[in-house]
Amino acid sequence: MPAKATLFDKNCNPLLELGTGPYNTIRWNPKGRFLCLAGFGNLPGDMVFWDYADKKQLAATKAEWSVTSEWSPDGCYFMTATTAPRLQVDNGIKIFHYNGSLYFKKMFDKLFQADWKPESPSKFGDIAELIKSIDSVKLEDKKPSGQGPKPTQAATKASSANPPAQKPAAYRPPHAKTAAVIQAQLLGESPSETLSKNALRNKKKREKKKAATDASSS
Repeated sequence: MPAKATLFDKNCNPLLELGTGPYNTIRWNPKGRFLCLAGFGNLPGDMVFWDYADKKQLAATKAEWSVTSEWSPDGCYFMTATTAPRLQVDNGIKIFHYNGSLYFKKMFDKLFQADWKPESPSKFGDIAELIKSIDSVKLEDKKPSGQGPKPTQAATKASSANPPAQKPAAYRPPHAKTAAVIQAQLLGESPSETLSKNALRNKKKREKKKAATDASSS
């Protein structure tokens, strides 16, 4: 028989009906606005994300074979993990946005535990500003290489004589930069480390180009 979930206030008055389904788990967001209703363990892994402030369902998705689940300290991400020894295969983690969309997935040969870095939820500010920052962060699409017609010699000379003007960098509001920093911290990264990697990659490209130029001139 499917489970039925209802939210009540302290006086046992019903506040919100969450519906029925194969559920055995409910996870409140540490900021108190969002919640996830799910069916893990011996259930198929259905998940429903709710916005309690707006009293509406955001999305329904699945995270099969999940053993553990937890909201991030800032309340913007929800992580599920399939771990050993409960399950010996398909070990890995999935991280979802607060609205149920899949953000990150990584598989492991063996995974025994997955937890967020302990932080106080109060460190990250208001949840409304945080989700606004996340929504403003856009990932640039990578253009596939090796496609399209090759430029002719005349076109190459013309382009070298008249190099195209560089487009100004896209404006990123301050709260978008803050979201990138928070995102790096939650995933165990450092913004300075990311910049260092990019700088190292560019340095290798310059060295390779210089070596090719020296070889052709000799």
